Amino acid sequence: MVVEENSLSYKIQYLTFFVTRAFLIAVFCLLFLLSILIVVYFCDLLLNVKSGNYKSPIFNGYVIVSQSMVPTININDAIVVKRQSDDKYNIGDIISFFSTEHDVNGNVITHRVVGKNHVSDYSSNYITKGDNNPVPDRLSVNTSNIYGKVVFIVPHLGNIQKFLTKPINFIIAILLPALIIIAFDLGRIFMSFKKSELNS
Repeated sequence: MVVEENSLSYKIQYLTFFVTRAFLIAVFCLLFLLSILIVVYFCDLLLNVKSGNYKSPIFNGYVIVSQSMVPTININDAIVVKRQSDDKYNIGDIISFFSTEHDVNGNVITHRVVGKNHVSDYSSNYITKGDNNPVPDRLSVNTSNIYGKVVFIVPHLGNIQKFLTKPINFIIAILLPALIIIAFDLGRIFMSFKKSELNS
């Protein structure tokens, strides 16, 4: 049976092919961007090691796991932080930092700067507070403990990360679109073969 180009079946197949190919192109672009960021990350890391200046990476990413910054940043949102040169963090900036508070076990915290005490030309102590918290954090944050300023928020990206951390889900996410494209291409070849048989 030959599927005509104006039939519903052909249109559904074409739409499936188009959506799947668009998805794969989007994944490719995302992976390409990620690879550029990885190259920048490691080049910066190598330069820091060679110079003996052990700074945090120029870019870093985290997934938010608490409600302390709601509604600005929600649970499972991903953030990209950029290291600032020397002491360039200002009141109002959202920063990610290594917390020295005992109840958070040295985890990375992302809060807003609400106060700044100048220590030297290259260092300050910052008072931070979660937008959803009633009071500022107990301990101030020194410049040396700051990983960077939040420059980009990707809503709900953490949900995708959770999904892809399971090997079976990762395989499904990669293989399923590829199999759909292969099946569609095979279907087109089969239809062309059948059409040529009928015309001969």
